[in-house]
Amino acid sequence: MPSDPSEAASSVPRRRLAEADAVRSAKETLISHGLVLSGEPHLDWLPGEIDRSWRRSISAGATREPGSFHYVNEFDADSEVSRAARPVLDRLAAMLQDMGTAIFLADRTGQIVGRRVTGRSEQVRFDNACAAEGFDFSEESIGTNGLGTAIREAGAVFVRGPEHYNQALEDLACAGAGIRHPVTGRLVGSLSLAAPADAAETMMLAMAREGARQIVDNLSATVGRREVALGRSYRRHRDKGPVIVLNSDTVMTNVTGLSFLNVESHARLWDSLVSQDWSRGPCVLDLDLQTLQAQVLAHRLDDLGDETAFAVEILHRRRPTVTRPRLAALPLSDDPFVVQLQRAAARSTAALSVTGPSGSGKRHVALAWLRSTGHPEPLVLDAGDLETHPSWRREAKEALDSNRAVLLRRLEDLPVSQVNTVKALSEAVPRAAAPDDSSASTANRRPQARLVVTADMSRCSAATLGALSHVAPGAELPPLASRGREIPGLVDALLKRMDTARRPVLSAATMQVLLRWDWPGNVTELRSLLEDLAREFPGRPVSPYHLPERMWDAANRRTLTRIESAERTEIVAALRQADGNRSAAAGLLGIGRTTLYRKLRALGIDEDALLPAAAQPTAG
Repeated sequence: MPSDPSEAASSVPRRRLAEADAVRSAKETLISHGLVLSGEPHLDWLPGEIDRSWRRSISAGATREPGSFHYVNEFDADSEVSRAARPVLDRLAAMLQDMGTAIFLADRTGQIVGRRVTGRSEQVRFDNACAAEGFDFSEESIGTNGLGTAIREAGAVFVRGPEHYNQALEDLACAGAGIRHPVTGRLVGSLSLAAPADAAETMMLAMAREGARQIVDNLSATVGRREVALGRSYRRHRDKGPVIVLNSDTVMTNVTGLSFLNVESHARLWDSLVSQDWSRGPCVLDLDLQTLQAQVLAHRLDDLGDETAFAVEILHRRRPTVTRPRLAALPLSDDPFVVQLQRAAARSTAALSVTGPSGSGKRHVALAWLRSTGHPEPLVLDAGDLETHPSWRREAKEALDSNRAVLLRRLEDLPVSQVNTVKALSEAVPRAAAPDDSSASTANRRPQARLVVTADMSRCSAATLGALSHVAPGAELPPLASRGREIPGLVDALLKRMDTARRPVLSAATMQVLLRWDWPGNVTELRSLLEDLAREFPGRPVSPYHLPERMWDAANRRTLTRIESAERTEIVAALRQADGNRSAAAGLLGIGRTTLYRKLRALGIDEDALLPAAAQPTAG
């Protein structure tokens, strides 16, 4: 041991140079010999995470050339992680401003999405190393480094000098820590502190860990207590195969559960689970929900306080089977009222009626049935217009004679002068053909002439009811308020009638609001709503706050005071104007983001539902 202090001081850099040479030599040996041929065991003095990272880097073909960094520059500077990290990056930058240290944030792919450097010389140093926003620092791309390796190791790492795989980074030391989402538990990015290798301190690692923890805390403050609790339950079940964890407006699933889900199946699954008796604990259910046709083990989650939530484990997936009743002409429809018409048509070739309250979807059911039987577009007549349309009987007879269908709508508006003519028409429907027979192939079967009449019997006069008595009962529709399970299917059918470019995209949370509405205007109200949304948001996502205020107000779980209602109206208006961007909405309202998040929770406005639908989380 040297006795001269100056000699002791000079021995430190020599020792570090020797250590750096040993690290570099070990790395070069591994690279030159290859993973298979080298047969090199792990060196005791080399940190295990560095050795593992080198080997992964070689396998991935990561670049070692200083000028070969990939510039991606495709990231959302206002993403959830970026917003949560900003105050942490700013605090660290203020603490380390005189220490030549830079702070970096990467997204889950390893792309740098945030950087803080405090001086011109530091900026030049890190620019020369391509350590700037938009560059790909994933381990697969440039090998061992503080950002990418922290993501691959799912923890904290310290990478000094030549422990870096790429030569451009060998003059730096980096301490990095992964960032896990508080709800899903998945890695969503990493935080790294970087400094010149000869000036770095291992305390940087503790600071990186603490910074990552603070970012997670900020994420927790934005997602809310309900989502964090739901995420904990999801993490308990996610290793049991395909699993879906959900509450009324949020759903989490692993990759194997994704194929079972869409907006409609989430809404139907929720309704099915809520209707079960959970007094005996978990139960095995046979579900038939279009995309979700399976035997499942369902749990009600009782550790979420007052929040109702469920975990669904897929035990056995059943392939959908097509059932054909003995007299069915074509495959059975999913709509129970179309099925009623199919069965009535199989029994008789007479004219058929579709009855129900005004706006209950009678025309929709009639047209759906006619299309399912292969009919071309029918001749559609409004009963109230017959008196001013003198050629209607000739047109109707010609359509029936050519095996077309005639749809006579709103019989309750039929003028008395036309009652006998409608009776005669119903009796003149061709009856030569026998009812549909399942023994005949669909390809050889020609559509039969059909007269279909729709009516609101509560508004029909005695004379009109007399005309209706000449028509065979086909389907009777109750008000839409009592047909909640059909709403997702109706929405889908109504949207399919629109041009693809015009169809609005409804989120799962938006569908839940539609399911909770009582629809006083029946299907007419639903059709009008979708048409309004198509005009305002053609081909774009629709979130709950885009719906009329009366709808999302009725769907809210808590009764608000007048002041709270007014405040919520202003917040929703700002979110609409900002297209779901909460930072921009907070600016419009003149409040901070943290204040806005607190008000969203207090006023019962679900935060995930207030994002644009395409950005709503589906945890994997």
